[in-house]
Amino acid sequence: MRLLELTALSFRNLSPEPVFFGAGVTLITGGNAQGKTNLLEAVALLCGQRSFRRARPSEIAADGEAFALSGKIRREDEEETLRLTWSREQGRTFFRGEKNATFPQVARLAPAVFLAPEHRELLTGGPSVRRRFLDRLVLGSRPAAAGDLVRYERALAERNALLARPARAAAEELETWTAELARTGSAVRRHRAAALAQWMVHLAPLAREAGPEYQAVSVSYPHDGDGEETLRKELLRVGPAERRRGHSLAGPHRDDLVFSRHGRPLAAHASAGELHRIVSLVKLAEWRAVADASGEAPLLGVDEFEAGLSPAWADALLASLPEAATVLLTSAGDPGRWRRRIAGVLEMREGRVFDRPRAVNES
Repeated sequence: MRLLELTALSFRNLSPEPVFFGAGVTLITGGNAQGKTNLLEAVALLCGQRSFRRARPSEIAADGEAFALSGKIRREDEEETLRLTWSREQGRTFFRGEKNATFPQVARLAPAVFLAPEHRELLTGGPSVRRRFLDRLVLGSRPAAAGDLVRYERALAERNALLARPARAAAEELETWTAELARTGSAVRRHRAAALAQWMVHLAPLAREAGPEYQAVSVSYPHDGDGEETLRKELLRVGPAERRRGHSLAGPHRDDLVFSRHGRPLAAHASAGELHRIVSLVKLAEWRAVADASGEAPLLGVDEFEAGLSPAWADALLASLPEAATVLLTSAGDPGRWRRRIAGVLEMREGRVFDRPRAVNES
């Protein structure tokens, strides 16, 4: 997938002028607070992802009330126009051309993987961060699973609504949604386990190349293999506590992904540098898994590209990417350092792009 252009309206400090992207690796340069990360964040949202800064839409909108993004992508020989609008009144809406589109549809049309300093939370944050990673991996590598994810969310919402009612809520209706939660929840767990297995195929060689301390990292999903009956029994077991608390206490919405090394939780003993490197390996493996499943190279965006990475490792990462892919890297450093690997440069100043993509040897 190639990103050709993007226009942002009322999005943080970005100028409303269109930004054009070339093929290959584009380095987005500029000083602090000039808009480098804002531009990468806008690309992420246009591709159907959440803000990697965990920002609320009202924090992204320049006036706190509304923003809009539009862009063109190319898949094989066809161009697509995508738009995203958000306002306090109407929330978030996606468009493909002139027609409304769903979040999963946009994610399939514009496959993309992003790496930012905030992604360290994959190792140090709470389970919800890792669940989002798992489900994004499912959407990227197993698009047909999107329906089961949606159906599970609906079953969870309906069941929670019933549990929050007084005790006179119909037991028959609750049982119906319990059965649906068990059915769709087991499907979600199967999709997660399968997507994780595909991802680990790509993580293993990357970790091996990185060194013994990274090869020793293990990743497990404790609910791999749990079927519908297992989840139904668990729901029955916690039923009394659910009725007291008013929400569902078992299911994929409470699962976690476990990172460890030599049997110990990774976040508890790995150094800051190791955590950064491991997260980089995790995201690069995601990129390769999505590329393998979709048959095309997804967009790759890396914020603060040079932070915490050795020049040799960063150079090896760039060398592994196909020339046709759109790769966006932000850096406050000298673009000449990566002269052999980058195809274009965008310079950000106060939210505006002053340099269009160009060959480095032409600069």
